[in-house]
Amino acid sequence: MKSPLRKRLPRELKGEIGKYLVVLILMIATIGFISGFLVADGSMIKAYNEGFEKYKIEDGNFRVKKKITKAQQENIEKNGVTLYENFYLEEALDNGSTMRIFKNREEINLVCLMEGKLPEKAGEMAIDRMYADNNKISVGDTLKSGSQKWKVTGFVALSDYSCLFQNNNDSMFDAIKFGVSVVTPEEFESLNQDKIQYSYSWVYDKAPENEKQEKKMSEDLMEALGEEVTLESFVPQYLNQAITFTGDDMGSDRAMITMLLYMIIVIIAFVFGITISNTIRKEAGVIGTLRASGYTRKELIGHYMALPVIVTLIGAVVGNILGYTALKNVCAGMYYGSYSLPTYVTVWNADAFLLTTVVPVIIMILIDHAVLRYRLQLSPLKLLRRDFSGKKQKRAVYLSPKIGIFSRFRLRVIFQNVSSYLVLFVGVIFANLLLFFGMLLPSTLDHYQLEIQENMLAKYQYMLSVPASAYSGNKADAMSSLMEYYMDTRTDNKDAEKFSA
Repeated sequence: MKSPLRKRLPRELKGEIGKYLVVLILMIATIGFISGFLVADGSMIKAYNEGFEKYKIEDGNFRVKKKITKAQQENIEKNGVTLYENFYLEEALDNGSTMRIFKNREEINLVCLMEGKLPEKAGEMAIDRMYADNNKISVGDTLKSGSQKWKVTGFVALSDYSCLFQNNNDSMFDAIKFGVSVVTPEEFESLNQDKIQYSYSWVYDKAPENEKQEKKMSEDLMEALGEEVTLESFVPQYLNQAITFTGDDMGSDRAMITMLLYMIIVIIAFVFGITISNTIRKEAGVIGTLRASGYTRKELIGHYMALPVIVTLIGAVVGNILGYTALKNVCAGMYYGSYSLPTYVTVWNADAFLLTTVVPVIIMILIDHAVLRYRLQLSPLKLLRRDFSGKKQKRAVYLSPKIGIFSRFRLRVIFQNVSSYLVLFVGVIFANLLLFFGMLLPSTLDHYQLEIQENMLAKYQYMLSVPASAYSGNKADAMSSLMEYYMDTRTDNKDAEKFSA
């Protein structure tokens, strides 16, 4: 036999439609955005991880002053690596930015074409998609550097520049004043060869099993390189911010956004719990009569939990539908607005459904069940008498007769409802913390930018690295390298100050 209590649900919903509607809209918006974010984030991370093999991303790179000879390359490759040329040069464009130009890649660090086509002849260039967006450049536009001109044929994502760090030591990337691009080999040869940076990428013949082994292998390789060439830079993959920064950031975003979802669900669950407590107070007589008529505490808990759980379930289902469709693209656009990621394919995963549907419903059930079980532990007689004191009445707090009668009355009200006021106090503080965080974050970032500029040691800062050959075993070669380094880096500026870092 079905419980007649189910007939009360439509009336209860109609009587408090405003409250349930507001909560439903909040849950749909929250779960929809977070579901879309988790789907986009999971798809992006999967595409990012698969890109290491798909686009043949390097295990590291180093730069030397002169092009290495064939004999030097053979000696270096005896250390279990394969070398690939990845030369580039930089041109200052007329728009005030710097463009790092590569030959079109065919063996290592392959290119993902996002829009248009790759360059096919001299005077053509395919540029990074995010740099193009930030500088309002379209396919077919022309980039200029003095007398040189390039026609933009397409937008690309370079697999080793998912984050546009011009220098690996930079504290933050810059996708406005720095960009990367590819041109045909013929166009590359026609550029000023004096500007070429002799950068080489390497791939291990046998991939390291973990980061610890990778670190050991890179250190051994650096020592071997120091015996063959003079290193200007040496960056293994695990230290290359242009490659790893994006993956690290996407992983941390997932944990943060999931925690935000559960915080909001817990808040909504407590809102329902407090509302249910008030309903129980209001309908204490009815509940006492039902309990005296034979209805169990379990049946009443199920009845009063029904609407909150139904609202949560509807919000989760509708939110997931929006998240997996429209909001997914919005969240993916947030990543594409920050990083130079290749084209991704949406991956439907069970994690997003579990985290945004199953877990919120479980949280709602647990919290509301705990509140209802606590409130309905009173006997039917106490409910009929509207006596909500679960314990023996305590002696009233003594108040001095010198205090006015209305002041004493107000204090009595506060003391008798102190638990409700504490809940209200905590709720207001928590709501204000969320509000202040949202409102003050933009101002904090703007202030931080100004502080960084004011506290700079100088307008331009350069970190000069001592060549690795200065630490070689041959003392004569080391002294010669240090002397050459000193001559190259000395300055006649009397205001310059020495420091170490």
